[in-house]
Amino acid sequence: MSTIQVQLPGDLAQFVQGRIAAGNFADAGDYIVALVDAARRGQSSVESLLIDGLQSGPAEPWTGEEFEASRQRLVERHEKN
Repeated sequence: MSTIQVQLPGDLAQFVQGRIAAGNFADAGDYIVALVDAARRGQSSVESLLIDGLQSGPAEPWTGEEFEASRQRLVERHEKN
């Protein structure tokens, strides 16, 4: 395993310490590892979705009704969270 030295501004260091104090992570290193891993998984997911979109065929314009239905689903999903 490699060692990387990181300096955080005070407010970010306090945030990390709060996560450790809450019992979510053993130390700052564990927290940073979790963040980097989550970023890697997120990037892989986005890349996979982009490839799926490219392979799905040519784009077709949306009708106003299709756009509105998609917007409404997004609003409803946001309201649930």
